[in-house]
Amino acid sequence: MIEFKPAKARVLIVEDTVANIALLTNMLGRIGYRQLRSITDPRETLHEVETFKPDLIILDLKMPHLDGFEVMQQLKGVIPDESYLPILVLTADTSSVSKRKALASGASDFLLKPFDASEIFMRIRNLLQARFLHLALQDQNQLLEQKVTERTAELSAALQQITETQRLMLQQERLRAFGEMAGGVVHDFNNALMSVIGYSELILQDPALLDDKPAVLSYLKTMNTAGRDAAHVVGRLREFYRPREAADVFETVNLNEIIEEAVALTQPKWRDQALADGRTIEVQLELEKVSTIAGNPSELREILTNLIFNSVDAMPDGGIITARTQRVDDLVVFELIDTGLGMSEEVRTHCLEPFFSTKGDKGTGLGLSMVFGVIKRHDGELEIESQPGQGTTFRISFPTQVKTFDPVADARSASAGCR
Repeated sequence: MIEFKPAKARVLIVEDTVANIALLTNMLGRIGYRQLRSITDPRETLHEVETFKPDLIILDLKMPHLDGFEVMQQLKGVIPDESYLPILVLTADTSSVSKRKALASGASDFLLKPFDASEIFMRIRNLLQARFLHLALQDQNQLLEQKVTERTAELSAALQQITETQRLMLQQERLRAFGEMAGGVVHDFNNALMSVIGYSELILQDPALLDDKPAVLSYLKTMNTAGRDAAHVVGRLREFYRPREAADVFETVNLNEIIEEAVALTQPKWRDQALADGRTIEVQLELEKVSTIAGNPSELREILTNLIFNSVDAMPDGGIITARTQRVDDLVVFELIDTGLGMSEEVRTHCLEPFFSTKGDKGTGLGLSMVFGVIKRHDGELEIESQPGQGTTFRISFPTQVKTFDPVADARSASAGCR
């Protein structure tokens, strides 16, 4: 508990009898009270409260001009509600009515004359102790408010700094994402260009091929398809992960034909480039008779191109890629199976996330995420099965249409695969 020193306490005595004032002053002075002030005219009370600023008022009730009740009524108008200025009523009026009225009017304590010295000392001490505790609490509250204000200002400044930092980070992240997105477009664009470059180099290296019109027309058809797909890749930059809209018109698509076209488009990488790297990669087709699906041929070829290229990259020592179709209930299921390195569970979990890549600088992390976006736009579902060292299976299920047809011409359907 906070201990107060009597010498620091200011006591105002409002009493019309000089003898009583002298008695109180003498008694309080003997026990250490030094700041004592007294008035005999109660009309001066407000002035003394404003100038002397007492910590305690000892107030008589029966006085000329103003009685103690009226003085307390006036004090209510000048003492703030949050302040605590104790009033000790010291009176000879022994009626219980006066006591209740005094306490109701604002008195903190009530003591009858004649009084016992030790009792009045204890009552004064208790009231002043409460007064100083209240003042200390006010000081603590002010200090706390000041600290809260300062801390709020610090937090506001910190928040502003964090907001600015987040803005800069967001700006940098957008620039980085834009760069990686551009890299993804370059990646897919280069995939399409590889077909154009590969087949054009065949003709440039062996001009005699120009005399073989069926072969040249086949090359040109593949190059034209690759060029159109490349243009579609660039145009689809603004549609990355865009959901299917009502304005999108899908064609009736023979998925088996799309697979054959994708195998031909990617042949320069999985056969020619692989052989140049000392690898042998075989692509096998197991295409059953399935229903047509509704889709965008260019986007579907892009899916297959990305998946085939991923499989080629996952087979540094060569291997087999199997493209398989089958009908399961009302779905056309396409599977691309490779005998490559496979993926860990962590990689498999994150491989569809944009910008996630295990290829280092050679990968953008956008190929599979774009594949996933296209599949969802075609109302398809994607499953990935993979284990380290045991290859990977990408399984895509598309809703079917009613019409069914043979996957390839009879002569080619008898073939076990492409070499």
